[in-house]
Amino acid sequence: MSSYCRVLALAGVVLLSGCKSSSSNSSAAAEPVARDFGEPTAQQIRPGVKISSSYGSCTSNFIFAANSVTYYIGTAAHCFSDDANNGDPCESRNAASGFSGVTIENARFPGTLVYSSWSAMQQQGEVPASEQCRLNDFALVQIHPDDLDNVHPSALRFGGPTGLYNGLAAVGDEVFTYGQSSLHFGEPALEEKRGQITQVVADGLAYRVRTDNAGVPGDSGSAVLHEDGRALGVLSDVAVGVGTAPVSNGVVNLDRALAYAKNGGFIPASTVLLTWQTFSGQ
Repeated sequence: MSSYCRVLALAGVVLLSGCKSSSSNSSAAAEPVARDFGEPTAQQIRPGVKISSSYGSCTSNFIFAANSVTYYIGTAAHCFSDDANNGDPCESRNAASGFSGVTIENARFPGTLVYSSWSAMQQQGEVPASEQCRLNDFALVQIHPDDLDNVHPSALRFGGPTGLYNGLAAVGDEVFTYGQSSLHFGEPALEEKRGQITQVVADGLAYRVRTDNAGVPGDSGSAVLHEDGRALGVLSDVAVGVGTAPVSNGVVNLDRALAYAKNGGFIPASTVLLTWQTFSGQ
């Protein structure tokens, strides 16, 4: 079967979805998420693993839990849209909640799309082309219950997150991110990215960051860690500079994106980011 990559740039911006081939939330009562995850291994379901479906291939960001039996892995909403690089997110065609054809690297069973900010914003009646529509790009995939014993919250390469970054980071702050695009050809030097925040966008709905290695198609959805190890954002898009200007990556503010999902009642209010205190930043 042939395949193609959705890499159409509009107005200098390309959403970082990957190549495409030619459950609802648990009703279990909320329980504290108390678990000894042990030391992480490369074979676990972790932040930074590949997320793929008939819509394309992306990278995961962080692990979340609503209770002890309902775990989610995050990525970007545009990874589940037929219109990832065309038109407005608030007028896009998206996978429906409950879409179960999601392959999570290192998982034995398919995951289920339970939240897409692009679909949620349409349900909320957000104004097309508004900053809210353009800058909220976050999705959650529920991990199959039989795979929960193989979940670890530690981000690939860097460790953490040590917590959720509340409030706003500042221009000049360092960031770390990791992408699973096939265009990196498995080279660690290309997969790992370090950089700095260059702009706070729309009063903090998003950031622009400049990294030593630019994000490429397939890196969408990946975790962006603040220099102190906290979960800062979700890699969403890349804008190509003019002349010798560097490539600038768009990063969704995770704190705002998660709050939108909770406040709208799209995911349980009990949903929390799972953390890991060891953060190397190396």
